[in-house]
Amino acid sequence: VSFIGKSRTYPAAECALMDEQITQFINSRRTCAAATCDRRAGFNHKGHCGGRCKEAGSEPPEDETETAGTIWMPGFQPREKVEQVRNCASLPQDFVDEVVFSVANLLLNAAPQKSCSDKQGGSMNTWNQGESLSLREVAEHLNKETLKKLKSEYGGLQTLLKNNHQVFEVLNGRVHIRDWRKEKPRSKTKPEVKRRLSAEAFKTRLCWFFIHHPDGCSLPSEACPYAHGTEELR
Repeated sequence: VSFIGKSRTYPAAECALMDEQITQFINSRRTCAAATCDRRAGFNHKGHCGGRCKEAGSEPPEDETETAGTIWMPGFQPREKVEQVRNCASLPQDFVDEVVFSVANLLLNAAPQKSCSDKQGGSMNTWNQGESLSLREVAEHLNKETLKKLKSEYGGLQTLLKNNHQVFEVLNGRVHIRDWRKEKPRSKTKPEVKRRLSAEAFKTRLCWFFIHHPDGCSLPSEACPYAHGTEELR
């Protein structure tokens, strides 16, 4: 315990008394278990606890040997040596794909087909973006086993959907199918050659919409940041 001030709050003659009070305060915050650790490190336990605990031998009891490295102050929870990853990244890929496919179909079939018109190449192209639903509404359509597995992850369903940002957009607690036509275009400050090379190098994953969406991808192959077929993978 350390207090910093410009002057003493007690007479200098009472310094020894104050030291004793500080020592008693520290000892009152300690447990016999913690003092046992100190004893193994070479401290005199009797001097620390004022004789309140029975002095043990220099060798720890058999039941203490195994827990010697796991004795902590009350209420303290040490971090595990191997910290578990619970951001849905360690979930089986088959499970993630199943949830993504189920939620996407739910959004597409939640309401009568909505057409988003976009003029491309002089012709009108219609692409179904589906409906938006709240996270609660989406969760109500998932089975109990799926929800149980998601609840063991930090953020649960919302984290899984955000991790799959190619397919979904989560805004203000509502889930939407992402329309890549509405995404801001990349900066055009780079030279044309560098932009072309970076676009080619970016296609390391297949386009989910090209494979699974009833209308395919909303973007042409050259404008989509994902590969329309394995031949485009880099």
